[in-house]
Amino acid sequence: MSSAPICYLTSCKAWDVDLQCPEDHLWPSKILGINVKATFIASQKIEREDEEGKKSGMARIIVQQESHKLRLEQLLNDVVTKDWNDTNIYDVLDSMQIPIGRSTVDEIVGCALGMVAKESYKNRKVLRMRVEIEVLVDEQPNLAEGDAYCIDAEADDFWETAEAFRKLRKVVVEEPVENLCFICLVGFLEGSEISATPCSHVFHDRCIRALLKKCSKKFCPNCVTILA
Repeated sequence: MSSAPICYLTSCKAWDVDLQCPEDHLWPSKILGINVKATFIASQKIEREDEEGKKSGMARIIVQQESHKLRLEQLLNDVVTKDWNDTNIYDVLDSMQIPIGRSTVDEIVGCALGMVAKESYKNRKVLRMRVEIEVLVDEQPNLAEGDAYCIDAEADDFWETAEAFRKLRKVVVEEPVENLCFICLVGFLEGSEISATPCSHVFHDRCIRALLKKCSKKFCPNCVTILA
């Protein structure tokens, strides 16, 4: 396995791409084509001076994009017979030096299973998926030249958001609970990963991260404890 940078936050979105190519029928077995865009945001703050000598915070952003083709049958067998970190999805992310969490793999596998169940994809040899992942890392990944491009962006309140994200801890729901996520008012699935604040309130990971990204004030939505 490659040595991935330490990850502070991860957001992952996966969706199906309804696209067919003339050469698709040449594949001997069903294939899952995955296009992965990974955005690494370096946690070291970069400062830049404008023409007036005023300093502003900058974030170093490295974007990597790759396409991978996986045997769909192997992926489905891996999901049934192996742990999540033994699937070929895990291998794809690891090869791109993407810090991997179970919720990330679950998002991608869930999208793949949803595509398999779609009637419109039933007779296709190649199913296509787009995945976008954003991670905050301690250090920039060591990518080969040409594999990625790098930009500097205005930080705005990014560092406050990052600080709030660092204070979240992952919790696995080991048994059914009566509590609902205070943000979306939906319950927690047994076996799923959720996020807990330092004040011990729990939320769906995607819900609390989306809220903290959107709000200028970083606080627990349940008790208004300041997180950053």
